[in-house]
Amino acid sequence: MLTAKAQYSLSNAEKYFKEHLSAGDYYAEGKHVPGEWFGAGAEKMNLRGRGRMGDFVKLCRNINPTDDERLTQRQKANRRVFYDFTLSPPKSVSIAALVGGDRRIEESHHRAARIAVSELEKFAAARIRKNRASSYRTTGNVVGAMFQHDTSRALDPHLHCHCIIFNATRDQLEDRWKALETYEMLSACKYAENVYYHELARDLRQFGYELENKRRGDFELKGIPQDLIERFSKRHNEIDRQTQEMLEAEPEKRTRNLKEIRENLAHNRRARKIKNIGRSRLTALWNGQVS
Repeated sequence: MLTAKAQYSLSNAEKYFKEHLSAGDYYAEGKHVPGEWFGAGAEKMNLRGRGRMGDFVKLCRNINPTDDERLTQRQKANRRVFYDFTLSPPKSVSIAALVGGDRRIEESHHRAARIAVSELEKFAAARIRKNRASSYRTTGNVVGAMFQHDTSRALDPHLHCHCIIFNATRDQLEDRWKALETYEMLSACKYAENVYYHELARDLRQFGYELENKRRGDFELKGIPQDLIERFSKRHNEIDRQTQEMLEAEPEKRTRNLKEIRENLAHNRRARKIKNIGRSRLTALWNGQVS
């Protein structure tokens, strides 16, 4: 699945990096989770491999890490800081990878996510203002950082990848950085999601897994029972319950986009992360839920 959410608050964006993205995952036993740079825009800034927190914070503040100069010329008060494009596999895949201990799946998930965001990057654009008219020009480059995580806030196995794309792209014709126009990128999210599923499914079949296709375009692994999938979907079920309670209390919201309501609940009503639980305790917790 691929979801996208814009971050407008600078203070929240910096807090998001320090407390959520890079502070470490449960399964990683509280260790620092370094972001990995991606995108042709990052290459132009000589940002490669693992990133440093200082560079992330500078980009949030619209500062070029290479020369400490302002990155884009125009800076509105409600400027988007970055977009968080999050990719995650079907739940049965996370179970096979983390509970079943198949590390090949983790590597495949990472590879598929990088291919998917590289396809999404092709739709990056910048706004063109000329003679009081406004249009868009495709730039095909972004400045991004990818963070890998492996559990949900309910401590369920949940492989997912936060692909943070900053609000900057290089306009080659004008030879300067501009704010990123994401209209076409957001429209291409379903395409990028399908690329991710295709790459992941191909690897899974090569590993020997059988897949069962679902109507919504994704799949599950055969041999992993539905009741186990439900057991390890506590966060998803919690959001379902919160959504139903909201719609019952505020029936006028039934006409709104249900997916958007769920995403807002997931973001605004999430529990604080439980830190440093440790690999052995978490593995014991998961094994205790498997018959």
